[in-house]
Amino acid sequence: MTVDLVRPMPSWVLRGVVAVLGAVTLLVAFAGSRPHQLLVAGFVALVVATAVVPGLGLTALVVLVVAMRVVTGEPPPLGIVMLLVLLVHLTLWAGALAARTSWRTRVELGVVVHGLRDVATVQVGAQVLAVVATVLGGVSLGVGDLWRALALVAALGASALLLPRRP
Repeated sequence: MTVDLVRPMPSWVLRGVVAVLGAVTLLVAFAGSRPHQLLVAGFVALVVATAVVPGLGLTALVVLVVAMRVVTGEPPPLGIVMLLVLLVHLTLWAGALAARTSWRTRVELGVVVHGLRDVATVQVGAQVLAVVATVLGGVSLGVGDLWRALALVAALGASALLLPRRP
């Protein structure tokens, strides 16, 4: 059975996005530190595996590594926490979408845009919770941090409103 797609996107593009999101998430989590070369090689293998075999759910392992880094290290600044919350959500969402595809699958761009709209909607609340968690974690916030947090939440809210809705 075939379905005519209006704006098809090859699944390898989606899988590439999963790999890039996983890599960026790990880079942000380990920014400022110098992990051992074997650990870096393991991260590279993990990111490649998330793209090649997304059905294994290895994006969850990327998130686990990031969570362990955040929990065991110094409390990160608010901007890093907010960025990690966004990246983790996007990585898990893209990984779940890619897990439903094969290498020959073509994905309708409208499905991706609709999913991003849902991610943006959830992120508004998640970013507010990230600010609360950061404050409760003992990180002092400057005026600049609060304005950046407000700007990010406003941008996510605007994208949730402006991205196309279901037909």
